[in-house]
Parts: sequence; C-alpha cells; structure tokens
Amino acid sequence: MALDRNTLESTLAATLRTNFQKGVDEEWSGDDAADAMAKAIADVVHAYVSGARVTGVQSQVRDNGNVPIGTATQTGEVGLS
Repeated sequence: MALDRNTLESTLAATLRTNFQKGVDEEWSGDDAADAMAKAIADVVHAYVSGARVTGVQSQVRDNGNVPIGTATQTGEVGLS
C-alpha cells in the first residue's frame, strides 16, 4: 500500500475510539489509559509505515570524496521491515 494519510487517520481514530470505550468500561486509571493510548498509536503508526511500499526512489552515487559520479533509481517496490 502507498502511504495514505486518510487511511492512517481513519485507522487511528477507530483504534482510539475502541480504547477510549474500553477505558470507560473498565474504569482505567490515568496511567493505564495513557499507556494504552501510547501503545495503540505506536501499533497503528508501525503498521502504516511498515506496510507501505514506495517506488521511484532516486539517489546520487558518490565516491569516497563525496563527489557525485552517477545516479540511481529504484524501479521495484521497497518497504521497511
């Protein structure tokens, strides 16, 4: 998938709504709520970034003296793992 802000926003909103309701239902303390929200945000952002694929990454090839000697373009999909 591409990096799509709307997907991140909707997934995060749904996850936070679920956690807010669970916190109310289970009467979480402030610390428990903060920990759960931090984990939820981290999980959603991690899934978003690690699931993304990008193409067309361009770079310069440089020698040991940091002088450009060519260019490169990634033609296949790449992603984080």
